[in-house]
Amino acid sequence: MSAMIFAALMASAQPLPAIKVEPVPGKGYAATVVAIDADQYASIIERVKVLAAQRCGSKKVRFGRFQFDNQVDVKRGVTVIKDYRQAFSCYDPATDPYKPVPADWKASATETAAATRFVQRFLDNLDEGNSAALVRMMDPALETTATEMKRFSDEAKMHQTGTGEFTPRLDGWLNNPEDASYPGAYAYFAVLSSHPGLVGTCGGLLVYRVREGEYQIAQYDVRYFSQDLVDKSGMTDEQLNRLCER
Repeated sequence: MSAMIFAALMASAQPLPAIKVEPVPGKGYAATVVAIDADQYASIIERVKVLAAQRCGSKKVRFGRFQFDNQVDVKRGVTVIKDYRQAFSCYDPATDPYKPVPADWKASATETAAATRFVQRFLDNLDEGNSAALVRMMDPALETTATEMKRFSDEAKMHQTGTGEFTPRLDGWLNNPEDASYPGAYAYFAVLSSHPGLVGTCGGLLVYRVREGEYQIAQYDVRYFSQDLVDKSGMTDEQLNRLCER
């Protein structure tokens, strides 16, 4: 799952922190950063790409699992990303089993409907706390655990004060995105919420089309903002939008 997609290009007044790259036996490498402001995200990603290319040399880079924690710095009005980790490995394109779709490939209405149903099932399981079902819907290369998915579910529900629903909104299909883990067709979905207690969400889900009618969650990057945060801090819509910026 690549952290490279949908990162906004923004500059930060803070100096860029150090990036550590270490080998992971049998799996490749991991690039880690202790903490960054969210508006440094794109710059860090670009630097990780350079470091990964240097490590792989004549081979190509395949970005895998990435993870981080985040918190809102209310005083500065920014999101802080902590304990960022991006896995990557090196591969030979001549022996790569993953093949691209044609550059002009377009999803049919049937394909889009099937992908949307898949994401709706994922969101329903997230809201219901079905960790085992969530793990089965993730790309196996992400090495997702039931414990991790339970944490994602708990985070999605922690601000809810009543019954509601998460719904997906398709923001578009991508053919062979440069920074995706594999070539192929991907769909990106935003997540909407009707739950009382939630004022909004940021980020979304990137879905990999394994083949027609079969999908995997390639990236889960959703944050949830509570009504309580707005009420106590007096944040405006503009300030909330800033928290969503990468």
